[in-house]
Amino acid sequence: MNQDRNGKFSLKLVQKCPVCNGDYQQGRVDILDEDERGFLAYMTCNFCASSIIVRVATLPNGLVGNAILTDLSNTEVLDYSTSGRIKSNQVLALHELMTSDGGFIEKLK
Repeated sequence: MNQDRNGKFSLKLVQKCPVCNGDYQQGRVDILDEDERGFLAYMTCNFCASSIIVRVATLPNGLVGNAILTDLSNTEVLDYSTSGRIKSNQVLALHELMTSDGGFIEKLK
């Protein structure tokens, strides 16, 4: 990944699809979020239609990136990335719901 003179990033490290090894085309990359700390990108393979989410952060010693294979659409990724953080009391409430008598599936109905 390189940063040009205008401070914009370019994806040069992620060049091959992890599923079919096909070349990514520049037109199939969506930058979903970008700020001074890095960016969030969504890439779709032209050959097999698999998608990855790429998160790149700028650190004092350079760039650090992570990519994950996903079945989410770019809109779903953006919606999730802008939602609030999960709080500990929400996790505990879900755990109580799943382990209580009556069954989790029944309570969902």
